[in-house]
Amino acid sequence: MQRVSGGLWVGGRWARLEAGPYLYLAPALLFLLLFVYWPLLYNGWLSLQEWNLVSPERRFVGLANYASLLGDPGFHRLLGQSLAYVGLGILGNFALPLLLALATLALPPRWQDLFQTLFFLPTMAAASVASLVWLYLYLPAVGPLAQAFRILGGEAPNFLGDPAWALPAVALVANWKYLGFHYLVALAGLRSLPREVVEAARVDGAEGWPLVRHVLLPLLAPTLVFLLLSALTSALDYAFIPIEVMTQGGPFGTTSNLMYGAYQEGFRFFRAGVAAAQAVLLVGIFAVFVLWQYRLLSRRDRDGAL
Repeated sequence: MQRVSGGLWVGGRWARLEAGPYLYLAPALLFLLLFVYWPLLYNGWLSLQEWNLVSPERRFVGLANYASLLGDPGFHRLLGQSLAYVGLGILGNFALPLLLALATLALPPRWQDLFQTLFFLPTMAAASVASLVWLYLYLPAVGPLAQAFRILGGEAPNFLGDPAWALPAVALVANWKYLGFHYLVALAGLRSLPREVVEAARVDGAEGWPLVRHVLLPLLAPTLVFLLLSALTSALDYAFIPIEVMTQGGPFGTTSNLMYGAYQEGFRFFRAGVAAAQAVLLVGIFAVFVLWQYRLLSRRDRDGAL
């Protein structure tokens, strides 16, 4: 393809370029440039420097910030805790919403509407408010959960003070808050499946798990890929506000993750270069997930199955 002034030479003929479509795209492209690509580039440049966010002087240190992070046992712990959040996010925002959506379809229509409302209500609450409610529920002495354990003859664990319980307790709040959104996506995907295919499978004797395994899930593959990627890439984001409100990363840093750790490095310890390097590594990890989704979708378009 040879570029010619005022147009393009494509396939042996002249194609005139029209400026109109590009003018319509300009506001969106400008928004992406200012608020997505420029911050990413600036953050990458900042990760190569040493700066405390206050001093007007910055010192270029190259890849020293990355080397410091990769050799820091604390960063390795944050990476492991981030994987724990992601694993719990897959359970709470992928597997559980799918199971609830399948169970909802087996109910009478009026009950389906009721359950949709109940499951989506937490999503409507502000994350900070939801975290404060759960903070009250988790109170070790006077909280409702502690009293319920006491009525049952047991002793409630210190959910937010015990390192063994703190991370799952915070992840529970994050997953509970956003469960309704993923549930509605899964339910909408199931309802959009071609009814004639499902009915034909039932006529052939497919019911229960065989129907789900061999008919519903393959047809639902694009929705499942979206839900899985959303659960993977949003797990740390969903947990940020619950961590800040309930634990601030404690006890002993056991509820922190890569995203919250980058926030602490930059705005509490004033190590902007290290925080930027940690953010770059986090974006790199997310990019791997996005590329994986792209390959899954490309493979499905080519072969017709995941």
